[in-house]
Amino acid sequence: MARPENRRRGGLLPTLLCCLAVALALAIAVAWRADVYDRNIERITGAVPDEEGRPVDDPGENWLLIGSDMRGESTADKWREGEADADVIMFLHVPEGEARAYVIAISRDSWVDIPGHGEGKIADAYSLGGPRLLTSTVERLGDVRVDHFAAVDFAGFEAMTDALGGVVIDLPREVYDPTNGWYWEAGRNHMDGEEALRFVRERKGLSGSDLDRIKRQQVFLRAMAEKAVSEEVRTDPRRLDAFLTAASESVAVDENTTMAMMRGLMMRLVGIGPEGAVFLSLPAASTGWEGEQNVVYLDEETTAGVFERVRDGKLMEYIAEEGLEHEAQDLEVQSPEY
Repeated sequence: MARPENRRRGGLLPTLLCCLAVALALAIAVAWRADVYDRNIERITGAVPDEEGRPVDDPGENWLLIGSDMRGESTADKWREGEADADVIMFLHVPEGEARAYVIAISRDSWVDIPGHGEGKIADAYSLGGPRLLTSTVERLGDVRVDHFAAVDFAGFEAMTDALGGVVIDLPREVYDPTNGWYWEAGRNHMDGEEALRFVRERKGLSGSDLDRIKRQQVFLRAMAEKAVSEEVRTDPRRLDAFLTAASESVAVDENTTMAMMRGLMMRLVGIGPEGAVFLSLPAASTGWEGEQNVVYLDEETTAGVFERVRDGKLMEYIAEEGLEHEAQDLEVQSPEY
């Protein structure tokens, strides 16, 4: 069973949108350009469902964060249903009165109930009905309210990496994808945007498929966040502006999310710091097949327990009670058996 992993002494929030957090936090320090970055951020109408029939709000702030492979040819059609895939799905919970932030990763292959469509992979909800249906699916899965929605385009992820001058990943062992012929040696690997995109998206060479890919994304995103807040970048206005511009041009949020809200969230995350960031993956009971689809069957009892504690504000207690808390350690990107 996959277990939640504590990142309390690890890097920054290990989510595909941690780069957004870094970008907006840094934008506070360069307010003369903040209005430009705000205009760059896409607003999505109807990304969060109407009030009727939704779960009761819990004490805290909840964001649904996704990394999207957007196939639309223009900004106007990138967010239409059927025009994008939810390649990475994460639920960010920032509770009231607690100096922690939780990121709950949900495998895109999770077999769940999609409102109005029956059972399917959770990522299919995004393809079928866009942000709104995916948000409704997550709310039904956890009986928990999503306050805001945010997405980042993978093409922008590539641009952000290049704006930083690339990032260095220190791998504990070599990684080989026999299908595509991609190889990364053990030790330090400098990656530009194109290579980084391959690294975080590839999963055919991983024995744990999407579950292992989530770990790989954490490794890379921590490296990206650390590079973004490094003195090398912070003291270089041109590079900093290039990164912030790429980040803001790649991000979309629900129509009700203002720059003031995003700044407020980012300031909270900065105040919480790396020591208060906790990462959990919804545990898998098993994997299997539904027709020709390889799917992940979630551990229903633990999944229900995680979201129940989100609602009652006792998530960290639940992690401790169930023995789910791990000592912070560097995530390993596991090489496949081949």
